[in-house]
Order: sequence, then C-alpha cells, then structure tokens
Amino acid sequence: MLKFKEIIGIKNGEQENKKNFVSSIINSSAPKTDFYLMVCLSTLITALGLVSNNIALVIAGMIVAPLLSPILAMSLGTIIFNFKVFLRSIKIFILATLFSIIFSTLIGFIFNINSLDIMLIRKMEISWLSFTISIIAGITASYAWTRPNSKDYLSGIAIAVTIIPPLTSLGLILSNIEFELFIYILKFFLMNVWGIFLGGLLVFSFMNLYRVKKRIIKEVNREEKELQ
Repeated sequence: MLKFKEIIGIKNGEQENKKNFVSSIINSSAPKTDFYLMVCLSTLITALGLVSNNIALVIAGMIVAPLLSPILAMSLGTIIFNFKVFLRSIKIFILATLFSIIFSTLIGFIFNINSLDIMLIRKMEISWLSFTISIIAGITASYAWTRPNSKDYLSGIAIAVTIIPPLTSLGLILSNIEFELFIYILKFFLMNVWGIFLGGLLVFSFMNLYRVKKRIIKEVNREEKELQ
C-alpha cells in the first residue's frame, strides 16, 4: 500500500536534505535589508497593477514578494515546538506586513487613489473555496521547498496564494479611510495566511523534523549574530 511519506519522497535517512531544506527556509526569511526591500518593491508593483487593473503587474508583484517563507518558517517553528523559531518568524512577517501597508498607504495618498474603483479588490471574497485554495497552496509550497528539484515551481505557487494583493489593498483602502472595507480585506488576508500556515503544518508533520531541530536552532542563532 502506498504511504503518504512515499508519495512525497520523505525518508528517515534523508537527513542532509532536511538540513538543507530548513536552512533554505530560515535564510530566505532572514530579516535583512534585501528581504524588506523586496517586500516594498512587490508592494509598489502590485499597487500599480491594482489601480490600473493590470493583472500582469499584479502577478509580477506576487512573484517578487518573499512573504511565503516566513509563513512556512512559522509552521516549522510550531512543528518542532520551538517558541524562539516561531516568534522570530512571526516578528519578521508582522514587520514585513507593516512595511507593505505603510508603503501602499503612501502610494494611495500620493496618487489620490479611490480604492472603491479597483476591480480586483471587489473580487476578493471570503469563502471556503478561497480558504481551501490557500491550504492546498501551502501544502504545495511546503512540498516544493522540501524537494530541491521542485523549487522552480515556487513562483507559480506564489501566484496561486493570494497574499500580496490583499496586503497592498489594505494600504490603498486605508488611504481612503474606508474602515469597513479595510476590516473585510484584512480578514481575507489573514484567512489566506492561516491556510498557508496549516498547509505547511500538514506537510512538515510527516517529516520528523525534530531530528534536525538542532540545525534549525543553529541557523536562527547564526542569523542573530550576523544581525548584531
């Protein structure tokens, strides 16, 4: 009988692959200047795409945004029961979202954008279908990250996961002081984040990551020393 571990190709002996995988997630979500710069640039691209109803620009912003990695790092910290790793990841994610909201709010003020006229914002709908899609995307992203040969698909996964468009929309809406719409899109954004987080938990729970827990903590400690 085919087992789930066999389907995703995770074996207890693949310790080196696991070490490389956890290092990749920690490094890609490191709170460095490049990380936050990419968040701001993706916000700018997405904001321009939203206000011009240009799907191509919105997709480009989704690909550039690096917000997938800190969410998966939160799943990683939860699975290994390490509060330090989880707290580190959630701090990075919160700071990145604040940067994005502030930046998009400034864009809204500068260009005097009416968020109610943005077609893509009106299409953001909280539903079980949207939530299911975010969970599936989280599972797919986690799986791709565990497989060295599958990372090329992450840009496509980033498009499927609706993270940066609603996040950018929050700033544009805030510039119009539309608090009711702001709360609704915030819920939509958090729903997608929660779905990705759960998808990561599901995949990582089958990986026996407690065996490389020391490697994960080592990577976080090394990151802290570099940032001091």
